[in-house]
Amino acid sequence: MVVAVCAGIAGVSLALPATLAFDPWAWLVWGREVGHLQLDTTGGPSWKPLPVLATTPLSVAGDHAPTLWLLLARTAGLLAVVVTYRLAARFAGSVAGAVAAGLLLLTPDGGPRFLRLVVEGHTAPLTATLGLWAVDRHLAGRHTQALLLATAFSLDRPEAWPFLGTYALWLWRCEPARRPLVATALSAVPVLWFGGDWWGSGDAWHGADAAQVVSSGVADRVALAWERVAKVVVTPAWVAAAVALVTAWRRRERALLALGAGAAAWLALVGMMSVTLGYAALSRFLLPAAAALCVLAGVGVTRAVAAVPRGAARFVCLAAIAVLSLPFVVTRVESIGTVADGVTARAELEHQLDVVLERAGGPEAVVACGRVVVRQSEVPRVAMAWKLDVPLDRVERDLRDRAGVVFVRAGRAEDARLAARPAHEVTELGRSDEWVAFAVGCDPHLDRRHG
Repeated sequence: MVVAVCAGIAGVSLALPATLAFDPWAWLVWGREVGHLQLDTTGGPSWKPLPVLATTPLSVAGDHAPTLWLLLARTAGLLAVVVTYRLAARFAGSVAGAVAAGLLLLTPDGGPRFLRLVVEGHTAPLTATLGLWAVDRHLAGRHTQALLLATAFSLDRPEAWPFLGTYALWLWRCEPARRPLVATALSAVPVLWFGGDWWGSGDAWHGADAAQVVSSGVADRVALAWERVAKVVVTPAWVAAAVALVTAWRRRERALLALGAGAAAWLALVGMMSVTLGYAALSRFLLPAAAALCVLAGVGVTRAVAAVPRGAARFVCLAAIAVLSLPFVVTRVESIGTVADGVTARAELEHQLDVVLERAGGPEAVVACGRVVVRQSEVPRVAMAWKLDVPLDRVERDLRDRAGVVFVRAGRAEDARLAARPAHEVTELGRSDEWVAFAVGCDPHLDRRHG
């Protein structure tokens, strides 16, 4: 029932203007290529198997696959809110659950970007769902379900590997009957991570190399990682989470203490991988820890209030918490409008890409010249690869004095520069409110007839 409600809300949300982010477009391209047994993981983000296991069957839906992915990803993202509520309510009641779920909407940075991540089809909210859901299933005694969820978690984020290994070791020792399943789960993770990347690029470590995008010095990496960790939840949530851990220590609640330790370990892993290996410590990578901290914060707030005698004293306590927390919360709530504006702007940019592609003669006319260039941020480039049904590396960033079709932003300097070139060198193929398509050194209509 809960999944059905989340899916219904996700379905209704499809009416809102939004487009896929960079990574989801790439996963859709890879899913289609896997279906054709022609996977090429070069030219995109670092490889991860979990989303491609979903986009491969979705690819049979053709042009509807992006919509279906959004439906699936948004459902999973909404389930993160549900499981955050559920886990906090398990420890301290429905009020704690409501506080935890509300706080999650204000993560994982000052943006806050949680709603954007859900709307644009990222898997970061899904990682929070899988991580907390695995904890919930373990506490319910459903150890097989917990193992499967932890395995799925590990197929999306490498930081989850130590957690899966630890849980698998515990399950191996305590429940020998599940050893075949444990062995299968542990084998599937490296096979799908490294095997898939080897198939798509010829190098099992290609994804690991592609993820090393931070070139700044160690001191700068430490500062950036620390800043993002500090902002992963609002400041009052850190205080409330500390209260929860203190009460858990006094009550010897191992589950809450383990949840706190897991959140700390996750934050440390993301920061350490950025500092030592040059991986990006993006705020969305911190979402599993953010969700755990929100659970702890919900528990902490509820227990702090419950510790005060009923009556005027408790009312004063609630009022103090509200007054002290309000400035931090309001700042992030106000920022949601800015995040929403950005989502709308990106959606319009991607829609206009469809318009100019149609006016340029469609995918066949564009690919007839061979090379395709999108002179813009990464998202339109990978989106164009999906629209043209070509590998990601076929849509380049620059022609470098070669022939091909170039998509540039309308009204910008490059639009004027290309339009001013002689007609025998450059031909305008189509124009929309945001984009212009130029054929440089080729005639796509002639090339298509002779192709």
